[in-house]
Amino acid sequence: MTENASWDARYEAVLTDLMPRLAEEQPLPADRELRTAGLDSMATVELLVRLEEAYQVAIPDEELGPEAFETVGSLWAVVAGQLDAAAPR
Repeated sequence: MTENASWDARYEAVLTDLMPRLAEEQPLPADRELRTAGLDSMATVELLVRLEEAYQVAIPDEELGPEAFETVGSLWAVVAGQLDAAAPR
């Protein structure tokens, strides 16, 4: 877990594996823009698949607008929302 964020090491591993430029930034800032870190349209699809597999969630299309992929933190908010929705009550 990073010092300044609520995500876990698995999230960072998925991001840095696909976008190696992010690995240079420790701790990974929540406001880091994903596009400037190398996220393009093809990488977006791959990132989504990897996150869904890593967390065993299916992220609905309505959650996947451009704003979801703006920053490290905005994307984590989408993933965390699905984790919360899937948690037993």
